[in-house]
Amino acid sequence: MLPPMKPVVCGLLLALATGCAHSKIRNTDIDDTSENREVLKFVEEYKSAVESLDADAVLALVDPSFYEDNGNTDSSDDYDYEGLKTHLRESFERTKAMQLILRVDAVEVERDEAFAELYYEFRAHNEYPSGEKWNTGTDRTRLRLIRSGKDQPWRIAAGL
Repeated sequence: MLPPMKPVVCGLLLALATGCAHSKIRNTDIDDTSENREVLKFVEEYKSAVESLDADAVLALVDPSFYEDNGNTDSSDDYDYEGLKTHLRESFERTKAMQLILRVDAVEVERDEAFAELYYEFRAHNEYPSGEKWNTGTDRTRLRLIRSGKDQPWRIAAGL
């Protein structure tokens, strides 16, 4: 038989051990924290802006310091905020419809920087000089987000 205090101590230790565990956001393996939910909400805003083919709405989510190196050492395909602006406008002008399916596989938040690991599928109905064409594809990206302070909105710094 256990002394009367032993079950209480065991119960407290168990509560402390499980009290630090986070529940997961529904349908994800992402810890349910306010910061992670904020990043997921931001990703949904981005998805909506892209599907609406609204270059200005997408650009409103991008930080002026944006720089994309496309994950390689070839600097000829790198672009900054101005390059993104030009590319988005040209791309959206020839796109008649866009469907984007995003799955956020992981989120990391460290103060005023966050990363969202995305898997995406797209279907785009584009108009080219040679005619209309549906383009489809899948890929992964690591979206880098920054903000200028805790109460400031997230902005995309890289990963598009």
